[in-house]
Amino acid sequence: MSSHGHISLRGVEVHNLQGIDLDIPHRKLVVLCGLSGSGKSSLALDTLYAEGQRRYIESFSAYARQFLERLEKPDAEHIDGIPPAIAVTGKTGNRSSRSTIGTATETADYLRLLYARIGHVFCNRCGREVHRDSPQSVVQELVTLPPGLRFMVTFPSMHDVDEEPENRTASLREKGFVRLIVGGQTVHLAGGGTVPGGGDPLEVVVDRLVSGTDSIRVQDSLETAFVHGEGRCSVLVDASHEDAHGIGGQLETIDDRPWRRLAFSSQFACDDCSLDYPDPEPRLYSFNSPLGACPECEGFGNVIDIDMDLVVPEPGKSIAEGAIAPWNSPAYQHEQQELMALAGDYDLPVDTPFSQLEAKHLKLITEGVPEREFGGLKGFFAWLERRKYKMHIRVFLSRWRSYRPCPSCQGARLRPEALATRIGGKNIAEIAAMKISAAAAFFQELKLPDWEQKVGRMMLDQVHARLGYLAKVGLGYLTLDRTLRTLSGGEIRRVALTSALGSSLVNMLYVLDEPSIGLHARDIHQLLTAITGLRDRGNTVVVVEHEDAIIRAADQVVEIGPGAGERGGRIVFQGTPQEMEESPDSLTGDYLAGRRGVVNSGRRRPPDHGWVRLAGARGNNLQNISVEFPLGVLCLVTGVSGSGKSTLVEGTLYPALCRRLRKDAEKPYDYDDVFGDGQIDDVIMVDQSPIGRSPRSNPVTYLKAFDEIRAVFAGTVEARTRGYTSSHFSFNVDGGRCSACQGDGYTEIDMQFLADVFMKCSQCGGTRYRDEILEITYRGRNIAEVLEMTVREAFTFFRGRAKVQARLKRLIDVGLDYVRLGQPAATLSGGEAQRLKLAGYMSSARRGRCLFLLDEPTTGLHYSDVVQLLDCFDALLSVGHSLIVVEHNLQMMRAADYILDMGPGAAEEGGRIVAKGTPEMIAHNEESITGGFLRDLVEGR
Repeated sequence: MSSHGHISLRGVEVHNLQGIDLDIPHRKLVVLCGLSGSGKSSLALDTLYAEGQRRYIESFSAYARQFLERLEKPDAEHIDGIPPAIAVTGKTGNRSSRSTIGTATETADYLRLLYARIGHVFCNRCGREVHRDSPQSVVQELVTLPPGLRFMVTFPSMHDVDEEPENRTASLREKGFVRLIVGGQTVHLAGGGTVPGGGDPLEVVVDRLVSGTDSIRVQDSLETAFVHGEGRCSVLVDASHEDAHGIGGQLETIDDRPWRRLAFSSQFACDDCSLDYPDPEPRLYSFNSPLGACPECEGFGNVIDIDMDLVVPEPGKSIAEGAIAPWNSPAYQHEQQELMALAGDYDLPVDTPFSQLEAKHLKLITEGVPEREFGGLKGFFAWLERRKYKMHIRVFLSRWRSYRPCPSCQGARLRPEALATRIGGKNIAEIAAMKISAAAAFFQELKLPDWEQKVGRMMLDQVHARLGYLAKVGLGYLTLDRTLRTLSGGEIRRVALTSALGSSLVNMLYVLDEPSIGLHARDIHQLLTAITGLRDRGNTVVVVEHEDAIIRAADQVVEIGPGAGERGGRIVFQGTPQEMEESPDSLTGDYLAGRRGVVNSGRRRPPDHGWVRLAGARGNNLQNISVEFPLGVLCLVTGVSGSGKSTLVEGTLYPALCRRLRKDAEKPYDYDDVFGDGQIDDVIMVDQSPIGRSPRSNPVTYLKAFDEIRAVFAGTVEARTRGYTSSHFSFNVDGGRCSACQGDGYTEIDMQFLADVFMKCSQCGGTRYRDEILEITYRGRNIAEVLEMTVREAFTFFRGRAKVQARLKRLIDVGLDYVRLGQPAATLSGGEAQRLKLAGYMSSARRGRCLFLLDEPTTGLHYSDVVQLLDCFDALLSVGHSLIVVEHNLQMMRAADYILDMGPGAAEEGGRIVAKGTPEMIAHNEESITGGFLRDLVEGR
């Protein structure tokens, strides 16, 4: 790093940045704020992080460095004093079904190592501890026997069934063994006895001893037994002695005398149950390894199967009324007709509700009637399975399937042998299924013997630290086995932040992209503690953030603006948070100081347009609650992180309403009933999932505006002269797109163990099109230049083109006027993707009353942008639609008409409605944690 103590940026012109000059001090917490699209991410991620990563790669091997000349350098005059950089964004990490919080934070790696080193294996059948025995460990166990007890050291004789008894007898005599135990009787070889014929198991007696005798002789005998018994031996203790009670082992009779058998093995095996266990190693405790994964579910923890709740969605219907949904479609109605035809012969009531049918009736419907060539549901779905090479069959099958816990491992993901290992009485799957806060407490209170503490100290320290970091960033209510794909964007960011905190690196540049997303105001101080901990360790921390608590905690604030897109990209303010509040040039300062953002509470809409009632919701942590959602108003569902908001709205209400409205959706969590669906014509879930994973998916293709734009170019005189149609201006089909990058605009380079690098296509230079297509212009711009325009620029450019402007106007209405037309959908934030979907619904001609469900639409929005989003909501409500929004943003809460506050805590401490009513009613409810933070805003302080 530079010796002058700061990162020096000069003449930066990345994306919309207007040649800015900026000095960022080392080892400080610096917050970048400003309007959405003003250039914060361009500065933080595309300049600081990109250059820090590029310079770091310079220290790598020749293989990595060969790509440096092709890596795009940030457009700047010079950048000095930049340390190696790490970015924490919402796109960090793999979101497959195999990727969990434990694997993403490396906590699972240290747990696997810990279990392999100090775990105790217990037999799954008898519960006895299984360990590897040695002559020395057996001697130590025999020392505890009462003195004077007779015992024999034996080993099982492994033999070939075809071997002659005389040969076996001679072989044993040559080795010095003179006694055998066969079928509960002792055979003396020295007296002329022979090994009996047949396949009866036999044991060879090595020595007969008395407890309390010379331990050296005992050890020698045990060593002989282990060698000749191929790692197995037994000690038979005389059970007729009065001191033999409580010794354990199996009771046997030999020569009409009782003996206790103590079995020992140098392998990991339970000799009493004849079960072998694999040697403990880290791979055994990984569900991503064939060695440890459950063989039935292959480590996923669930299996996909036909779900009768989907096959019979309305059990109140009878068979005649079409209770069996797959057989209602015209293509498979013959199955229904066959069932009706044979119903009379088998006493199957077709007019009785399906829920009231007896077990024999259900068996007939499921198993079929082979003699009548009716396969039933099983035969029907098996027939479909054989034809699922056809796309429409696969789609049809998927409608009747759902995931259920694996019947073999019950969702633990691991094979039984891996689950046999325990520490503190718990196996690794039980630890992963605990809440992170509970797991941290478990390890805090764990008492281990000195040698286990010494061996496992490093692993325990790492597990302690990572669980502590997860709790610090407000994720204590989650579990380590929770898959990343089920987390919100904000939770993903904080999991990635935990990985950064656990690395213990110093003198680094950390770039954090809105880490407070999805976090309740109560948990912000925990997140701040974690972020300031990074700074105090000697790192430079740059945070892109809109949350006022984090802005106020910064050492320095940089505001970029004054507007978005081309109207932004300049440094509006740099200084302390206190100086920002006093600055007349800072828009953010106006909101922080309270000069802007006051909402008149007299404009609230009364909740008198009807209600949707959800009864008996009990999925995840919901406490069997019944909730009434008002229609025709802006209704917010609030509460601390993990209180059950998403489970209630996304996991229960939405799929329950979809069932009533005959729409396809995921299976809802458990609930009793839903009422009021007749008051709405449609229900639409607008979540933060990407609108498309292809780099060719972008805002204008999603809104169908690109069809109109291509038609404009195809209608030019030059295009008609050359015979170009609108398809020539598409980068999704051959004809006009670049053949090298297939219309992507860049190529992907596999960097082996580093993150893949994306570079502009060398043939088209990132324009996506062939040169002859780019020669066609409209008003002096070609198609590639139009795709580089922001939405607002394009709206002005296409003046007179009403169809194009109508679709672009929807993007402006939802605050996305700064987005470029051709920006890949994968680069949009969760909040931007959500608002883009909302614009798509608004641009399509929808009639009737729609219920929109939104998940934190204020993600990534500045205070000023939230006001614009509220205007968009007002437009939807004014034409009869309804809004239910899951939200943490206090500014949005203050503008709401009705709030349902969940809590009071997270996980088991939440799951119920704490308060409901207007923001003023929530603010003055003593039980509501949210109300405490809302009170100052509502009262105008």
